[in-house]
Amino acid sequence: MRLSLLAALALAAGCASASPPPGGPEDLLPPKVVRITPDSNAVNVADAAVSFYFDETINDRGTGAQAVDAFFLVSPSDGAPKVDWHRRRIDVRPRNGFRPNTSYTITLRPGLGDLRSNVMKQGLTVTFSTGPTISPFRILGTVFDWAAERVAPRALLEAITSDSLSYLAESDSSGHFALGPLSEGSYLVRAILDQNGNRALDRTEAFDTLRVRVPSAGEIELRAIVRDTLPVKLASVAVTDSMTLKVTFDRVLALNDRVELAAFELRAADSVPVPLRSVTTPREESRAARDSVMRDTAAARPAVPTVAEPGAAKPPAPPRTPSVPGPYNSVTIRLQRPLAPNSRYRLRATGLRSLSGRTVTSELQFNTPRPAPPAAPADTSRRPPAPVPTPRRTP
Repeated sequence: MRLSLLAALALAAGCASASPPPGGPEDLLPPKVVRITPDSNAVNVADAAVSFYFDETINDRGTGAQAVDAFFLVSPSDGAPKVDWHRRRIDVRPRNGFRPNTSYTITLRPGLGDLRSNVMKQGLTVTFSTGPTISPFRILGTVFDWAAERVAPRALLEAITSDSLSYLAESDSSGHFALGPLSEGSYLVRAILDQNGNRALDRTEAFDTLRVRVPSAGEIELRAIVRDTLPVKLASVAVTDSMTLKVTFDRVLALNDRVELAAFELRAADSVPVPLRSVTTPREESRAARDSVMRDTAAARPAVPTVAEPGAAKPPAPPRTPSVPGPYNSVTIRLQRPLAPNSRYRLRATGLRSLSGRTVTSELQFNTPRPAPPAAPADTSRRPPAPVPTPRRTP
């Protein structure tokens, strides 16, 4: 009886999850999708679920801390999808089942792995309809991490209808996305840099929204950044040198505001004001550096232009950047006279607006570094010359 119970428990444990098969050659290839039902672009689909068939057993625990259901998006969505694992087959369906006469897109995201942790690098999608036609429209565009001024791969995209139906997609490695298929109408499009993968907008996550009318005239651009209702405050002051301060704020400044020198006041520990010379933003410094490089390049340009050799490789295209430069959270302040070493100062900022438009006065104390120790004096003492060896006499 006891042996039978142990055998039953072992069998149940083996059925609960998959484990790597023992022996055999080492598997270094990621799993492949060999079949999907229903077929992409199928209509009048009556299947209860979309089934993905693989060429090997899929790890039922997903990759890392993610479960298998984290790798599937169902659009339109009625909540977290139901995902059933059957070793070499995974069934996916909406939480409340497929709606009649509705076009669907099921996305398999990159990252699904096999039992030896070989991970799929590419995702795929299947599109079909439970009615006689597939909606003809899509919203195309690119998502940017606006603060970093670069494309945002694997951002979560939503297109929300007036009745709160949500269509989902994910941006690819170049930040590009395609939302749909959609019917004509107005949609609120939202991009989220979903750092924790919970498919929801959290307070500290970057996002952007845009109202789009479908069919739209062209591709759209979404610039995701952390947005809140708090005012901007001083976060740190770094002493670059005795005449220069690098000032950082706890959030980005309003995009179109010009930062004026009058917004800052610097005082020593005895409350004596320190006169300021200028304040520059990262955008202004970048523009000045770029202009300087262009002047140097023009001055060094040869009289005869060089011609590329036939068959030479073309230089790679520069990375895409948002059409509007990103907001910044730092400025550089230059002074009219040097700061004293090993001294305390207080910087005050007033009238600076955050993205929310709110303002508040903030102050921050900082210390200048100690002076560098004096260099050791050079050894100026003269050493006696080395004795000249006496030549040996030959007999």
